[in-house]
Amino acid sequence: MKLKNFILICACTIGFIPVLQAQIALLGDNSPHKNVNDGNFEQVKAYSWRKGFQSPKWTCSHGADEHTGDNRMALFQGRMYSSVPVGIIESIVLDNISEYSKPRVGDVLNWSFGADSEYDCNAKITISLVFGKNERVLAEKKAIKGGDLLVQEFSGTYTITKKDAEQGMPFVRATLYSNDGVKVFLNYVNISVQNPETNGPEKLNASIVSEGIQLNWIDNKHSEGITYNVYRGEKLRNTYKKLAENVKAFSYTDSSLINGKQYHYLVTRIGEKESSKSPVVTITKIDKVAPAPPTNLSVKVFDTEVEITWKKSVDRDVKNYSVYRSDSKGNNLRQIAHDVTKNRFVDFTPVKDIENTYVVFAHDFSGNKSNPSKPIKAKVKAVFGTSFSDLILPMPITDKLRSDIWGADGVIPRDPNNGIEDPEWSYWGGRPVKDKDGKYHMNVTRWPANATKGHWEWPFSTVAYTVADNPIGPYKVKKEIAYDFHNGLGHNPDIILLNDGTYMLYSLIDWEATLFTSNSMAGPWKRLGVMQVDKNTNLEDPERMYRFERNLSGVHLTDGRFLFVTKAGGMMISEGTDPLGPYKIVSKEIRHNPIIPEKYRNSGYEDPVLWKDDVQFHMMINAFWDYRAIYLRSPDGIHWKFNPGTAYTPHDTSYEDGTQTHWYKLERPHVLQDEFGRATHLSLAVIDVPKRDDLAKDKHNSKNIIMPLVLHKRIKMLNKKPINKHTKNIKILIKSEDEFNAQKDIDLSSLRYGASEEVNFGRGSKILKTKKKGKDLILIFNGEGNGITDVNFAGKLLGKTKNGKLLIGFSKLIAE
Repeated sequence: MKLKNFILICACTIGFIPVLQAQIALLGDNSPHKNVNDGNFEQVKAYSWRKGFQSPKWTCSHGADEHTGDNRMALFQGRMYSSVPVGIIESIVLDNISEYSKPRVGDVLNWSFGADSEYDCNAKITISLVFGKNERVLAEKKAIKGGDLLVQEFSGTYTITKKDAEQGMPFVRATLYSNDGVKVFLNYVNISVQNPETNGPEKLNASIVSEGIQLNWIDNKHSEGITYNVYRGEKLRNTYKKLAENVKAFSYTDSSLINGKQYHYLVTRIGEKESSKSPVVTITKIDKVAPAPPTNLSVKVFDTEVEITWKKSVDRDVKNYSVYRSDSKGNNLRQIAHDVTKNRFVDFTPVKDIENTYVVFAHDFSGNKSNPSKPIKAKVKAVFGTSFSDLILPMPITDKLRSDIWGADGVIPRDPNNGIEDPEWSYWGGRPVKDKDGKYHMNVTRWPANATKGHWEWPFSTVAYTVADNPIGPYKVKKEIAYDFHNGLGHNPDIILLNDGTYMLYSLIDWEATLFTSNSMAGPWKRLGVMQVDKNTNLEDPERMYRFERNLSGVHLTDGRFLFVTKAGGMMISEGTDPLGPYKIVSKEIRHNPIIPEKYRNSGYEDPVLWKDDVQFHMMINAFWDYRAIYLRSPDGIHWKFNPGTAYTPHDTSYEDGTQTHWYKLERPHVLQDEFGRATHLSLAVIDVPKRDDLAKDKHNSKNIIMPLVLHKRIKMLNKKPINKHTKNIKILIKSEDEFNAQKDIDLSSLRYGASEEVNFGRGSKILKTKKKGKDLILIFNGEGNGITDVNFAGKLLGKTKNGKLLIGFSKLIAE
């Protein structure tokens, strides 16, 4: 248990308008009791601004008439916002408070409000009290600085006039002024009537003592028989918890607190009735003692994941836990999870083929970190080469790693020449293509980094044309706009490789799926038009049909038709050879597909990429809630097979010298393909902080990175009859190519071939003998244990080269 060794880090009295104490609350703060008339906008829990949630106590208007609201003026996370040029928000008439139902001439009203702006857009706000037809401006066009995540607070008083009183009780009118569609937030509004007769204690102080936090107060209205109630809250302007009642002294010590947590205290006087509150004091008691570590670690091993559970620390001031992983000897320890509040964590990225060592740390509210727990080891069932993420190689360093560039600590140092980046531009997604000139081309989304909305300027992005001499980069802008349409506006572009060697470009323009074609990546691009989708289907919620227009990735089928994967992983196919369609929806979004394991299924999927090679179709799709992606394979691009493990996570970005970067998020995957359709490189959009924190004129931004992949070997089935579990011998030709000699480089004893369900776990058919054929090599396997059944459409080859590098390939199940 912790020792009582404490220091004060923060002890401050908040003058919560101390000379304007609230007596009779008409709107908002009524501490220590419940907020009145939803002045803090918490009555409706609005988790999404898109839903247009509204308060029953307020109405919105941005036109001639009042209305119930839409997603341009609505609630969001305890705030009311407006994103229209002039938005008006009005409360109900404040006549529902029994203690004060009629205004009196000369009464003084206290008012205060808090406001903020999503971005710096010259936002302003006016707050008025409206008595009948009389509008009394309390604060007129107050400038609101945005983009700093800070609430600006305003306060004052207003004295009721005779004309006001004649009109009856008022309501509050807030007029919010915005530009460029930026959200201006009204965080709270407080209106109360001064009533000196019910004033609470006039002074309240707090100090740190060994037993906890000691409160002392002064009350000039104290008399015999008077007692006090003491309240504590964890959030200003919300309901407080009563710590003590009928306290006779002028002090109280709170010993039930949790060290490191910030608390707000107030005191009321108890006589014939309870007074209004004293001033509020805010204080935090910090200790320097590390918490006890968690104990009783246990593991549950899955195919490609490890679940770690533990018994929580015995100390009650623990805030969260962090999980670290090292190799079997405890070396190369690194954090894989932080801010874990439960006593369990699933590691989706354990290293395969070794025992992973796990330790867990406890972190308290004071910022102290425990000693590590006792370690525990676990080895997943699958072997290296099972997951797509096993194919990701460290990035080569083109020049040097630099620290004198933008970015959070986790992404410095890095190589700014990898992919494309520029401090003046935010880049977000593009597919690299090797064109006939031998160079690498990429049409990539971008917008000015210092635009008003920061990252959320992306709806106004354009598509630029870039070129590099090698696949890693640097990619340099050759044309500010890739196509001569709509001033280059577009988002999430993708390239479809056409059967005749030319190209088709998809771009989301004005929320429409727009297609272009060109003989070369350099253009010019000819606009074909907007894709048409037959939406007469029960495979998608009608309200989400937009997902069949956005974030599309496609392939040109051998019969001339076009197949696209859509925003959430649903598939659609053209009814004929016209790329504009119409398209028929043939599957639901990917997370409803039963082939996705349960632990991966409940996520938000978007940003898919689709490609095909000589053997099969491939799909990768980003699970943005969980900061990871999954990978699937298919014989036809419609019926998919889940590939165990992750496709990528933020843990997968490193350099050849061992330097690791930790991007906050990886999205918009694309692959660079070679002439055989094989993925050679993975292209990703990355950002160093949460998107809402990437603001104008700051040190944060986004870019594209490109990582090399282990290249699938070219293998060809030689058996003339379909392979099944009864096949005695399996013959495969593996081809030599640049930097790979099939006759000399393979560790033959490591090879396994068969169904992925077998090979991924170290099983499958073993090599019997080999035979040279020209520069290539014929591999002859004992068919026993191949595991191939009717659910398999390709065989998997897995093994190592003689220098220990991963060797992987897929083949058809019958000779062509």
